[in-house]
Amino acid sequence: MAATFTNNKHVTATSKSSRNFVDISSSIRLDADEPEDADEFLRGEASAEDELFDLIIGTLEDLLMDDSFVNLQNKFMDRNCSHFSTSDDENKLIYMDLFSSYTSQVEAFIEKKLRAQIPEFNMADFLDLLRSRPEQLEGDIFDMMDSIGDFQAFKEMMISYKQEKEGTAIDLSGLLAVTNAGGKRK
Repeated sequence: MAATFTNNKHVTATSKSSRNFVDISSSIRLDADEPEDADEFLRGEASAEDELFDLIIGTLEDLLMDDSFVNLQNKFMDRNCSHFSTSDDENKLIYMDLFSSYTSQVEAFIEKKLRAQIPEFNMADFLDLLRSRPEQLEGDIFDMMDSIGDFQAFKEMMISYKQEKEGTAIDLSGLLAVTNAGGKRK
């Protein structure tokens, strides 16, 4: 059976064996109440705002995985992890100062790189786009962006880095076991 779509959203089905035409438009017809963007979606069209949003998110994904961003984080952690205590749950005053400095550096880095790659990028407009699309803010990129402004995540990152640097991090490698999936032993 083949289906033919027409501009008025009717569908005609043709059976190859009998060559009879069956009008099934009443069951597949799009309601007039459906949003206009349904037509855009069906035609594969997106608004300029959608395209800009997708471009920014794609660029952000690349940027946050780039060596220059990782180096920025590692240099900051290397310089400042000594201020963090692995045995004391109390937050020292310097933690908040370091968190503010880290957040400022990361935000400046991200904004500079986005502007270099997307000349029309504007941080205030991007933040408005994010607020208007809460249903699209899922996934690793948004989790990572959220953690940049999260003090507790920052503190845990700094302590973890310090433990790795000192060699006191918990070694979980012994928990990994590799076995033959086929179950045959030689």
